[in-house]
Amino acid sequence: MKRWERIAAISLFLIGVGGAIGAWQIGFGTFQAPGPGFFPFWLATLLALLSLVFFVRNLGADATPMVLWAQGSWVRPLKAVCVMFVYVLLIGRLGFISSSALLFVAWLRIVEHSSWKTVALLVVGGTAGLYLFTSLLSISLPRGILI
Repeated sequence: MKRWERIAAISLFLIGVGGAIGAWQIGFGTFQAPGPGFFPFWLATLLALLSLVFFVRNLGADATPMVLWAQGSWVRPLKAVCVMFVYVLLIGRLGFISSSALLFVAWLRIVEHSSWKTVALLVVGGTAGLYLFTSLLSISLPRGILI
C-alpha cells in the first residue's frame, strides 16, 4: 500500500508545483497588495510541502501488504461517484441549495449508511449552513425551486 501512497504523494507534489508556477505567472503581487495569484500560490505551495511530508512518512516497505481492490471494496467508491454524478446533473435544474440537501441525504444514506435521525440533523444543519455561507458572502450560485 505504501507504494501507491508514494505515487499519490508524488502526483500531488507535481500538481502543487504546477499550481504554484501557474499562480506566480498570473501575478503574485506583494504581501501589502496581493495579486490574483497570491492565495493560489500559497495553497499550491502548501499542497506540495504536505505531499513531500506524506511521501517521506511512507518510505520503506509495508509491514503487511494489502490488496488494493479486495473483494467488494470497490462498491463504496462506486456509490460515491454515482451520488456525485447525480448531484452534478441536478444542481443546474434544482439549484445549489436543493441539490445540496439531496446530496446530504444520498451521501449519508447510500454511502455512509447513517441513521435517519443523523441524516435529518445533518441535512437541516448542513443546508442551513450552506445557505448562510452563500448569503453572507453574496455568492452567486444556481437558484432553484426552494431558494
